[in-house]
Amino acid sequence: MHQKDLSLLKTMNVHSNLILANQTDQNAYLEESVEDFSVKMISTTTRGVGLNRNIALSRATKDILLFADDDTIFEDDLEENVVAAFEKNPMADVILFGMRYNKEGKEVKRVVNKNERIPFYKSFKYGAVNLAIRRNVLLRENLSFSQLFGGGCIYSHGEDSNFIINCFNRKLRVYTNSYVIGCTDSSQSSWFRGFSEKYFYDAGALARSMFGLFSYPYMFYMALRTKKRSDLSFAKKMKMLYAGYSHFGQLISFDEFAQMNNRIDEK
Repeated sequence: MHQKDLSLLKTMNVHSNLILANQTDQNAYLEESVEDFSVKMISTTTRGVGLNRNIALSRATKDILLFADDDTIFEDDLEENVVAAFEKNPMADVILFGMRYNKEGKEVKRVVNKNERIPFYKSFKYGAVNLAIRRNVLLRENLSFSQLFGGGCIYSHGEDSNFIINCFNRKLRVYTNSYVIGCTDSSQSSWFRGFSEKYFYDAGALARSMFGLFSYPYMFYMALRTKKRSDLSFAKKMKMLYAGYSHFGQLISFDEFAQMNNRIDEK
């Protein structure tokens, strides 16, 4: 957001063709050739991470698409290794790569994968920054990012999970790869404010979006895996998850849900 120039190219250590979808206060277009690569910046007054990524996708022309967060620093040999992974595995539609995570300058986690095809339930730990997809597959399956989930949207998180699960729903062949593409700074988050009532409410809406009537195992998993990371009781978490699930059809936000309950309590 609010980029004035192409300095992110250096900050993120990108040596490849790049599209920067930049949400700011004006509409503009900038294109330059850097190291013989095409670098485009599309600035719009839109808001919402899903819409922003879709704007970038609409301008993509290359065979393999890799998503990026602006707090990720990529390895020098990124393009060479990503392309090689697809060449070695022509059956792969989607490949999820490894990532290192830093907090306050120190590495706190490293995701290193096996080279294998995975089922959907093994994909929950990955985000869009891990993901590379063949462009022809994305176009064929009409895949895009939801505008309901993520920063600037009605539900604060889940756009990455929603996209990845849609890949499985379209019967795409999803693989993991041992190459670690870079390092992401996890010191701050634009949306995460702890495992609060809103977090679980939004997670319930996400479950409904991804799994429909088969959401209950996922909601149970979400409540259980945060047992030591939330002050909310298991029953309270399940209540909020179910509330988000139930109200997703009407796209009722957490704030609207809270106001509705306050009115009920007043009566």
